[in-house]
Amino acid sequence: MSPSARESAWLDQGYRPWPAAGGFLPAIARLFHREDGAHLRFRVELGPAHCNGHGRGHGGFIATLADVWLAGNLARRLPPEACFVTASLQVDYLGAVAAGDWLESEMDWVRVGGQLSHAAGRIRAGDGRLITAMRGSFVRLDA
Repeated sequence: MSPSARESAWLDQGYRPWPAAGGFLPAIARLFHREDGAHLRFRVELGPAHCNGHGRGHGGFIATLADVWLAGNLARRLPPEACFVTASLQVDYLGAVAAGDWLESEMDWVRVGGQLSHAAGRIRAGDGRLITAMRGSFVRLDA
């Protein structure tokens, strides 16, 4: 799949495709990321397949982004061999988006614990509108 004009601009801005493991994530979206200080910043362009029957960004898709984006920020603070899964995910929907919009993550904090770690942030539309507040807890399986 070739990048859209927007994705090409993101590449010029230092964003790179997210190297997702497994088949699920690559099957549903092309995610991009770059370092943003202590955190990773993610972006994705919404297409019609990411929308519900009302033409708005599907809540399940947005929750998936929240899960992946929070976990991605946690993973960079753990040893590469660390294995963890989502224990709890809270997503507060605060706005709507549609196909053609793009979303971007903003991290507030990541707390790494011995067995349980936590992260929180927001998802904004490309025009700056607040779309989602997100919080997650993750449990280490190898701790």
